[in-house]
Amino acid sequence: MRKILFLFLPFFLYAFEVDFSKEFTKDLIPNVLSADISVIIEDEKEKNVIERLEVFNKEIKAYNKVEKQLGTFNVRPLYQKSSNTPRIYGYSGELSYKIETDDAFSMGEFISMITNMKENRDTSVTLNNLSWRVKDDSYNVILDLVRLEAINWVENYTKVLSNDLHKECNIKTISLENNIMHTYRAQMTSMKLSSSLKKEDVPVPEVSHQKLSIITNYKLECK
Repeated sequence: MRKILFLFLPFFLYAFEVDFSKEFTKDLIPNVLSADISVIIEDEKEKNVIERLEVFNKEIKAYNKVEKQLGTFNVRPLYQKSSNTPRIYGYSGELSYKIETDDAFSMGEFISMITNMKENRDTSVTLNNLSWRVKDDSYNVILDLVRLEAINWVENYTKVLSNDLHKECNIKTISLENNIMHTYRAQMTSMKLSSSLKKEDVPVPEVSHQKLSIITNYKLECK
């Protein structure tokens, strides 16, 4: 038994593993201005609500300076209790879109166009979540660059460690699963827009500071 321990003793004396983590960070430049906009119309007749919403919908589709994604287009009855019996006294319709553009001027122009279409008090236009973000493809490019930096760094570090210790050090594992985006931005949660809003008066937020970080876990073996 002592002989077996003696045979393995050099390995325990001269071979060891090193586990550690390191954070890598790169700045992100937000390049997409996005918002949710909704139009709500109330009218006594369901047909009128649908027709009036279609007017807005047609103009939104025709405006080609922003990207648009339809959220909702629905009409529901409004009830009023009369002698304990619900009675329909009108209809409420909602049209909502998610809007994105890389040009703040186009966003202002679009919002101004929608508010200028608002003629009646029974029509409301609401703007939600107006903020800058990073495009998905831009985010993925930066993420790949940070991952490459993490790999190149540990390769160089392993060479330096080998020279300093006069040992042969090798990379056993690299874990790149943890990635975090640190966002520092002012976001407008909700705002009801008045009619005849000029495009220069649209409250577009400033481009905010954002960072992407990955915490990389390493395991090295030196012997």
